[in-house]
Amino acid sequence: MLNIVLFGPPGAGKGTQSEKLIAKYNLVHLSTGDIFRANIKGETALGTLAKSYMDQGQLVPDSVTISMLEAEVNKNPNAKGFIFDGFPRTKAQAQALDTLLSSKGTGITLMLALEVEEEELRKRLLLRGQNSGRPDDQNPEVIQKRIDVYNNETAPVKDFYTAQGKYKGVYGIGEIEQIFNALCAVIDSKIEKPTTAKTVVAKPVKKATKKATKKAAAKTAIKKATKKVVAKKAAKKSTAKKLVKKAVAKKSAKPARPKGGKLVKKKVTPKKAVAKKAAKKVTKKVVKKAVKKQSKPARPKGGKVTAKVVRSSNKKVVKKSAKKPVKKQAKKVVSKKKIAKKKK
Repeated sequence: MLNIVLFGPPGAGKGTQSEKLIAKYNLVHLSTGDIFRANIKGETALGTLAKSYMDQGQLVPDSVTISMLEAEVNKNPNAKGFIFDGFPRTKAQAQALDTLLSSKGTGITLMLALEVEEEELRKRLLLRGQNSGRPDDQNPEVIQKRIDVYNNETAPVKDFYTAQGKYKGVYGIGEIEQIFNALCAVIDSKIEKPTTAKTVVAKPVKKATKKATKKAAAKTAIKKATKKVVAKKAAKKSTAKKLVKKAVAKKSAKPARPKGGKLVKKKVTPKKAVAKKAAKKVTKKVVKKAVKKQSKPARPKGGKVTAKVVRSSNKKVVKKSAKKPVKKQAKKVVSKKKIAKKKK
């Protein structure tokens, strides 16, 4: 539904333009002045109530005006829209009109204001007073008061609809058709706006989704990067542990180096080791026996026994006597061990 609030100061051309807009867009014209006069003339309950306030020089309450407008709206249930002429004039009236229309499932589409300079308005009203004979259009002081009242009243209403994004001012000086085309251009753009509004709304949604996907991608990338870093650190730790183990194993495998000597590795078989041990034991025993026997060396023919001769003879005896028993004893020991192993 197309609902337009047509505003403009006295002499701006609201009456002329409203007739053309009604014809083009098939709208119902709702003028508060006409509605008041019709109700008072018809002596309706609302008309009588309104007249009582007017007779006392008081302003008609907004509740009475809104009730008259609601009655007119209810008379046109199949209307494609309405043009509200001369109403609302205050912010309270604008709020009351919004409440009324929202109860009907609709609202104000546009507030169209014809903007004309005051000098031009005074000229138009004086000319109109000469042609129509209206006394209020013939007195310059009365004309100025009407213009001042309009400016003071419409300022808060303009702010009210501007906050809703519904106010649009159109330059009201020029040819009638030129001004009418400008008004139609504004209305058409507002009617077509729902289709463009979808795209306008869709763009921020797309931007929001793009930002969300970018953030999600960034989070996943950070997670992957942290996983890689953690994996690298773990791998480094494991390799370090392996290297430490190897180093410890190598150190433990090497025997301690003796003080002041080189480490010599000899491959010793079990048999040879046993034989060596047995030979050492036997050699010690044999040497002891030989030393006892040869403690008194034989006297050489025709000479004295000297210390040197005794020593040399002792050495020779020890060597000869030690060789044979050692070999025999080593063989016996080895054979005994073999027999013991076989028995096991």
